[in-house]
Amino acid sequence: GQYKVAITNTIDRNWRRPDTLREGFRCNVEVIQIPGGEVISVDTSTCSADSLVLRSLEAAVQREPLPYRGFESVFIRKVTIPFCFPREICTQ
Repeated sequence: GQYKVAITNTIDRNWRRPDTLREGFRCNVEVIQIPGGEVISVDTSTCSADSLVLRSLEAAVQREPLPYRGFESVFIRKVTIPFCFPREICTQ
């Protein structure tokens, strides 16, 4: 649980939402990472959005390594990251 929260918080902090992003947006992004948190693949193919939004999602995931230190025992190579705008609709 805390591992997913740490990943989500890191990506939320890095997500620069473009003006074309519409309220009610939901998308699950598939991410593959290696030990250390470096992202090696981002798949936005299931997201229905314009190219600006898709690039913003990719940039948010790749801006910095995902949390790893302290989470080695629960590290997951392939994770699904929910993106929602506003964020609160991800929990509904």
